[in-house]
Amino acid sequence: MKNSQRILLIQAYQGRKDIMGECFPIGLCCIATPLATMGNEVKIFDPNLSDAPYEDIKKHVLMFNPHVVGLSIRNIDTCNKVDIFFSFKTVQPTIEVVKKNAPQAKIMVGGSGFSMFAEKIMMRIPEIDFGVYLEGEITTPELIENFETPESVLGVYYRRAGRLIFTGPRPLSDFNGLPLPRRDFLDITRYPHPFGNVGIQTKRGCPLTCAYCSYPFLNGNRIRLRSPAKVVHEIEYLVNAFGIRQFMFIDGIFNKPEKHAREICHEIIKRGVEVKWQAWFDMKAFSEDFLSLAKKAGLKRIAFSPDAASNASLQALKKRITVGDIHEVIAIARRHTDIDFAFGFFGTPPGQTFLGVLNTIYLYLKINFLFSFRANSGATVSWIRIEPDTEIQRIALQEGIIDKNTELLPHCEADLESLYYSTPNLWSGDVLIRLMNWSVYNLMKPVKRQAKWILKKIMQRDNKIK
Repeated sequence: MKNSQRILLIQAYQGRKDIMGECFPIGLCCIATPLATMGNEVKIFDPNLSDAPYEDIKKHVLMFNPHVVGLSIRNIDTCNKVDIFFSFKTVQPTIEVVKKNAPQAKIMVGGSGFSMFAEKIMMRIPEIDFGVYLEGEITTPELIENFETPESVLGVYYRRAGRLIFTGPRPLSDFNGLPLPRRDFLDITRYPHPFGNVGIQTKRGCPLTCAYCSYPFLNGNRIRLRSPAKVVHEIEYLVNAFGIRQFMFIDGIFNKPEKHAREICHEIIKRGVEVKWQAWFDMKAFSEDFLSLAKKAGLKRIAFSPDAASNASLQALKKRITVGDIHEVIAIARRHTDIDFAFGFFGTPPGQTFLGVLNTIYLYLKINFLFSFRANSGATVSWIRIEPDTEIQRIALQEGIIDKNTELLPHCEADLESLYYSTPNLWSGDVLIRLMNWSVYNLMKPVKRQAKWILKKIMQRDNKIK
């Protein structure tokens, strides 16, 4: 083994505080764990928790004096047309702070946001020494051991004689064989928001082919499972070491394959682990029988992504479900009042008509009315962010929404407006969806606030009784 390195890993600053709370950087923990096992001194810093992020980055760099600084770019922007914000604009200033205060340090960049635009980011920010493409648990330790010969490491961008070179993609790793990520590299208790901010992965890869989704590109379309025993061991680690009893399964889809998800639930129940969790579910594989099992294992919230309210749009989006499937799931959800359900739709996806817009509005209003007194339930309507290596990019090119010269990695918020898909010649439907979105949000906000207040009082009463 080569000499030990001081390695500082930084979660990219998102540029503002998240109203839902910051996300625990599990990706950096996945990288830090094998690096620390090799004998390196590894620290993680998340500037999103700081009131003075750039100043605190500088302090950490000066105090630690790292040999290597790794920056994880998770998000490029919000992917939300009604809340456009360009997070990537913080990357250049962060790297400048590092370069100025640790000029000797090698700078690596990785993360899902980086991998989607790897070559463009490397070209746009020449101060980056190395780029780690896609999954980094194996690539990063190999690269740190071979900085002088990066051409020997698959999955790496590097520079030589003014040229940008890519060593080629690395085969997908055996996810079950990777070590469980340590969570003690930073204070996990500073990520307190229920459910969504601390994540656990049970699998990688997604076999679905949703037209807009980048997950198959980032993690492959072949499912790689982690054994149920290892998954629940990680849950017990969070409970016993940190007192974390609320988390989210951050798989693209938790209940596919259903057999694996069932085995995880059975393992949680068998070990008597008392936790509360949420996950994304596939509607096609959803059943009331499995819901009952998952509730016994601690399920408290389900997120669905039906995406469209007409069969034509569902087919265009390659969703593999029908409008009938959506209504069946809503019927099941109504019978289980102790669980929160969230449904996400797109206002004007491919194949949309004005009648489809009206159907979307109907479903949106129906769901928000039926679940109005469940604090974390309801429906949302958004627009598709056009991303590279997706079917929606091809559709947008074919329909003239973008052209071959359109830059999908924008330079600022102003560039983002044109990077959302909206059905051509359906401007009236687009306006109607926007108006409805604004109106219902402002009407439902006080109702949701009241529901949360009532639930809080009930919980306080129950705690007193106990």
